[in-house]
Amino acid sequence: MEVDALCDKNGLRLVTFNVNGVRTLFQHYPFSRMNNSLKEAFELFKADIITFQELKIDASSIQKWGRIDGYQSYISIPRKKKGYSGVGCWVRQPTTENDPLRKHLQVIKAEEGITGLLTTHNKGLSYRNSPDGIGGYTGLDVVDEEQLINIDSEGRCVLIELACNIVVISTYCPANSTQTEEGERSRLLFLNILFKRIRNLYELGKQVVLMGDINVCRDLIDQAVGLDESNISVSEYKTGSQIEETFKDKCIEFIMEPTRVGRRLLNSMLCDSIIPQYAEKGILVDTTREIQGRDRTKMYTVWNTLLNTRPINYGSRIDFVFVTKDLRERIVNGNILNTVMGSDHCPVFADLKIDNMDINETPVIKPKFEASSRYSLNQKNIMDMFRKVSSAEENVTKTTKTTKVTKPALLGSKALGEKFIKRSPTISQPKLQTRSAHIKAFEDMLGKPPKCQHGEETILRTSKTDKTFGRKFWVCKRSKGESNDPEGSCGFFQWK
Repeated sequence: MEVDALCDKNGLRLVTFNVNGVRTLFQHYPFSRMNNSLKEAFELFKADIITFQELKIDASSIQKWGRIDGYQSYISIPRKKKGYSGVGCWVRQPTTENDPLRKHLQVIKAEEGITGLLTTHNKGLSYRNSPDGIGGYTGLDVVDEEQLINIDSEGRCVLIELACNIVVISTYCPANSTQTEEGERSRLLFLNILFKRIRNLYELGKQVVLMGDINVCRDLIDQAVGLDESNISVSEYKTGSQIEETFKDKCIEFIMEPTRVGRRLLNSMLCDSIIPQYAEKGILVDTTREIQGRDRTKMYTVWNTLLNTRPINYGSRIDFVFVTKDLRERIVNGNILNTVMGSDHCPVFADLKIDNMDINETPVIKPKFEASSRYSLNQKNIMDMFRKVSSAEENVTKTTKTTKVTKPALLGSKALGEKFIKRSPTISQPKLQTRSAHIKAFEDMLGKPPKCQHGEETILRTSKTDKTFGRKFWVCKRSKGESNDPEGSCGFFQWK
């Protein structure tokens, strides 16, 4: 994996990544070498501020993911549906006086949710009625208060305000994957409130960074399926600019499609929208497109895992780092990191030159929403100190030995040093098996795979949708190609 170096040593690096479960991230290279260390992952990205979406954790595991040496943590998880959704934002804490971002990265305020109605853990006040609130709440009450609180109870948004007058919004917007009318209403309500809040903050004189999984594709050149359905071949029209010039009407129709209101809402916020009336009133800049230009195509950030479309890069771009237009000249780098595995999404990053921005010199008090304060992560549970140790645990403890393991240096960074792992000698280690032995073992356990319409053995996958989560099924092993591609997937599907 390659991560572009900062163009300027004084730059701020922002990274967003929908990890689709923070635990599963560490099952994939290079994260599999990191011993479940978020700190090492952040250092790999060279991130100053990083947001993960779809954490899929509950309060009991925040002790592990919320206390990261050298970073402040701001985590929102669902209040009702455990292990679902979840957004985290981690901010690097400079430790040296000569760090150019030492003051700029100071977090002076932080909020959970976008409506300001959740409590601040400060005398039970809402953010709107507390000095802890960031502001910009005017006009958000488009529905009753109960509905607004429900929106913010799904663990979808974290806001932090930096001392350099930048508000960073980390979000995971609803997708309406069930395609229901109620789901679409909820999704559009979230987007409307989010965008209204951004405009409010900008009108208050604050600069805004919006980063995360927006679950909206902004342009036709950003969606493989849309290009396919419009009968536009990327291989024939080699640049995005050529496509947009040749098929201007189709590109506009894609944004204005009546059943895709989210696209219009997003484009109405963009001062770089291809629709002039939106661009005129827009206040956000797409940092990736700003740096990569409109000529670049197939710049996708999410792929269909059920159809295995990632190997042929047949996907969509719905993960972004947006900044308000006053920061446009400060964008020095931006790209997608599509070689990073571990999720059905890939990370996106942007670099901003902010070292010369004015600093709010008001004394900084760590926000109560910061994870170590909110969840008392610096204190051990006193009941654990008196917990009775079982005889089985005693036996393991007595027989456990400590083995020293040296980890290799990662991607040109400094050596990560020596780690210590515990291994019980009472558990025998399995002998290495040949590839054919592994295949036979899987066939014995799962059954011999059926053949698809190509006459080839299918591959086994696991459903990740809500209604069939965990259920296994067989699919054609070929990747989905363009329409009528004889070499592409035949569409075979069979539940196991």
